[in-house]
Parts: sequence; structure tokens; C-alpha cells
Amino acid sequence: MKIKVLLVQVEPIAGNIEKNIQKVEQLLKDSNQNQADLIVLPELWTVGWDCPNFHKYSEELTESKYLNFLKILAKKYNSNIIGGSSVLHKNNQKDRNTCIILDREGNLLKTYDKFHLFSLRGQSEGEYLEEGTTPVLVKTDIGKIGISICYDIRFPEMFRLYAFNGADIIVNMSAWPQAYKEEYITLAKARAIENQIYFICCGLTGKINDSFNFSGSSLIADYQGRITNSLVNEEKVLTAIINIDKMKEYRTEMPILKDTKKQYIISE
Repeated sequence: MKIKVLLVQVEPIAGNIEKNIQKVEQLLKDSNQNQADLIVLPELWTVGWDCPNFHKYSEELTESKYLNFLKILAKKYNSNIIGGSSVLHKNNQKDRNTCIILDREGNLLKTYDKFHLFSLRGQSEGEYLEEGTTPVLVKTDIGKIGISICYDIRFPEMFRLYAFNGADIIVNMSAWPQAYKEEYITLAKARAIENQIYFICCGLTGKINDSFNFSGSSLIADYQGRITNSLVNEEKVLTAIINIDKMKEYRTEMPILKDTKKQYIISE
């Protein structure tokens, strides 16, 4: 099965959901694509990385501009949507960094709340947001997709869990610092290799301030860790084709997942 993927790398305007929606619309229009199997957006593309003001931007899931826009995208491009993330609250819970996943008809399949919250130079998510309670593997018509956000990429246990449960694709949406760009690329390749899977990254570009720039670094790493498609720092839509059948053939030839033990216990 060949899957057409569109990754939207965007520079957000802090706190301005309407303007950021317009940016994404224009980038997709400029890409001259009218159909896809999967569209992926970055972490917090709706409001930017602005921890102290997250509470000002937070929306209710069912009434959110974020969800309504993603429904439009799904129908317009006849595409499954991994919607990056935005700040949402649900059932009077604290705000969370939440990803919405939709099918091609705009139906809500699942939501994923960022599982590992990040802290750097005073920008501490954990002070302003509540962490999620579980990883999310979602079934779509193009296969099973494991969902992760940014800092999650540093925790391989989560991705092994996805692999053992039949994931065909893993997605990581990020607002990754430029200063740690090489680590991000290396981690993406490692997660792809060790789980023999297509690992898709979609990141913000631009900056928070003069000392904190986003890395961009949207890319696709294949099941052997080869980067087949990538962007640097530009605002742009990356278009790619991935081949799930070839991935499964490789897993048969090189049965790493089959040979992996479900549990490793040290003898002392």
C-alpha cells in the first residue's frame, strides 16, 4: 500500500488561532495538492509555544476552532488528519496539550494528550498543563498510527509499545528547539530503526524570542532509518509517498520485532 502524506511546517503567531488557521490554509493551497491519505500538522501550531498564556488560548474540544478547522481539512482533501496539537480542556479538567485525530470524513477518531511534559529555560509545560494518562494507537484506513508529541520522542518504551501492538506508522509533532536539532533527527532515525517503522516528524519553524528558535526539521524516516524526505526551516508543505508493503517485506527479511523479548530481566 502506497500512502500520500502531507506535512505542514508553519511558523505560528502566538495566541492567534484565526491567523494560524489562515496560514495553514494558504500553505496547503500553495502546495497544489488536492488529495492526500494523511495530513500532519505540528505541535501547538494554533497558538505557538507560550506557556504562561496557555490558559488564555484554551478551548473546549467540541466547540473549538481547532477541531472545526480540521474537519474542513479532512473533507476538503479526503484525508486522515493528525492535527498537531492545541491547548484544550475537557470535562472541567486542567488544560492539556492535545492532538486531534480525524478520519477522511472528519469524524473524530481519538484524541491524544501529551504524555511527557517538557521543561527548558523557564518554559515548563508541567506548571501550566496536565499530562496525559496513556499513549494512543489509532486505527485508520491506511493502518495503525502511533501518536506522540515532541518530548515523547526521548522515551523509547512508548514506541516499542506501539510496535508490539501493530503500528504501521508513528507520528511525532513538535515545537523542537533549534539548539537540539541534531538530537531530534537522531532520535527520529533511532525510533524508526529499532521499531522497523515509518517515523514521521512535523515541526514548528520560527521562534519564541531571540534566544529560542524552533528547528523545523519536518521529515520522514523509513523503517531502516533513512531520511527520505525533509524540510529545514522554511514554511512549507512537504509531500511524500510511503510504501507500507515494502516495510512489511523488510520486517519479514529482518525479523527484529519478532526476535525481541517482551521482557528483559537482569540476573544479579
